[in-house]
Amino acid sequence: MNERPMRVLFVDDEENNLKAFKSSFRREMEVLLANSGEEALRLLETEEVHVIISDQRMRGMTGSAFLAIARERHPKAMRMLLTGFADVDAVIAAVNSGGIFAYCTKPWDENDLKLKIRQAFEIQQLREDKDNLLQRYQGIFDTSGDPIVIVDHAGSVLQANAACGKLLGIPVQEFISQRFTDHIENPGSLVRSLRAHRIGTDFVNVDLTLRTPAGAVIDCLMTATYLGKQGHGREVFQAVIKNITDRRQEEKRLVKLNADLDRRVAVRTGQLLEALEDLGSFSYTVAHDLRSPLKNMVVMSDHMQLLAGAQQVGMEFNELAGRINKGAVHMLDLVNDLLRFSQTNTRELERNSVDLISLLEQAIEDQVADQRKAQLHILVAPGTQVLADAPMLKVLMHNLLSNALKFTRHREDPSITIAHHHAKGRDVISVSDNGVGFEAADQEQVFGVFKRLHKGDQFEGTGVGLAIVQRIVTKHGGEVWAESVPNKGTTIHVALPDQNEATQPIPFIKVA
Repeated sequence: MNERPMRVLFVDDEENNLKAFKSSFRREMEVLLANSGEEALRLLETEEVHVIISDQRMRGMTGSAFLAIARERHPKAMRMLLTGFADVDAVIAAVNSGGIFAYCTKPWDENDLKLKIRQAFEIQQLREDKDNLLQRYQGIFDTSGDPIVIVDHAGSVLQANAACGKLLGIPVQEFISQRFTDHIENPGSLVRSLRAHRIGTDFVNVDLTLRTPAGAVIDCLMTATYLGKQGHGREVFQAVIKNITDRRQEEKRLVKLNADLDRRVAVRTGQLLEALEDLGSFSYTVAHDLRSPLKNMVVMSDHMQLLAGAQQVGMEFNELAGRINKGAVHMLDLVNDLLRFSQTNTRELERNSVDLISLLEQAIEDQVADQRKAQLHILVAPGTQVLADAPMLKVLMHNLLSNALKFTRHREDPSITIAHHHAKGRDVISVSDNGVGFEAADQEQVFGVFKRLHKGDQFEGTGVGLAIVQRIVTKHGGEVWAESVPNKGTTIHVALPDQNEATQPIPFIKVA
């Protein structure tokens, strides 16, 4: 409640009483004086006062008669009566017709009268604040775009704003004369829904379906608040309603759209997986069947070269036999790599704790010639364990070592480093070399199938090795990436989770 200056009108036909009142209370409040009821009424037409105090016995108009008129014309002002001990009838009349807050006897006790004036002022201020709040609420109630309805426990509409009539398509006065429950689709379920959404005295976001007199169905969300008991002990509720019909229709459309999309995706995925399975089987069969004639071509071309040398056949014959042999060997390597690539997708993982040092030693023994072993530097702590499928991890290291050896062999001082560190729940294995390297723009392509970043006459290979590495790492749920600078070297990083993680087989391949 705001602090406002208290204005008091004192009415008495005796000049001494007027002077005495003003002298006693002028420091506490703003005092206005009138020496008759008629003068007081004229003053009230132009001045706003909070408390009116009138003597009962005055010439012309009595205090109770004056206060009755003041009550009718200026109901917001609090009224008090001053009277003698014998004027009981005047007090009763002032209570009945003037609606007085209190009365005091004459001569008055200054402290007692001051206390009653203060109490009357506080009540007047509270009433004014309440009226202001009600006025603001009524403004919000009337102008709200959302329907607001006041109902009792029986569902009778006590008050409704214009938005209610607009929602139902009827005049709001017609709606007020009806029961709210008459417009609810399946009203029996409303009680259960209210209980399920109760938070204290509020019922929040209650699903509500309304049916208009024209037969239209409206989906709504309702928030209801218990306002207490009013008039004849009726329990009263305020309900704020939001029309969500458009939103519900959109939700249904999206649900249907998603269901259709899921169905189509499932069908397309099934068809794609079936096609990929057939393609994988076909590729494996073709590759497997190609190995035998390719091996025969290699053996026969070798034999042709031997015969050409022994019988001193012309150089052209020897050169053609060599080209056949080289092509057949390359095709055989490609077929073998494709078979290994296919197997990495179909083979199930068997993750176990693998001793990394031991596995590296086996891979180096298989892959690195004796004269190049001194070029390798292993920076792995003894006893380091990684969680992986050991055969697949060995294939991965074979391919990384093969790449590093190939691209460093023309260096004057070739160097290959294998390192390990643990970070953020992953074991990271890095293979670094000081070889030819490649451009940063090619980092994404380096793991593509059949993608070669260097010419075939410079470095042999099928372009499948790093694709196999990526496939193995992906099956483990890990990550692989490359860092490289032309003519300064390359580092391939492989990060494997240190805990078992459910991974789905990925039937797709990255083709450059």
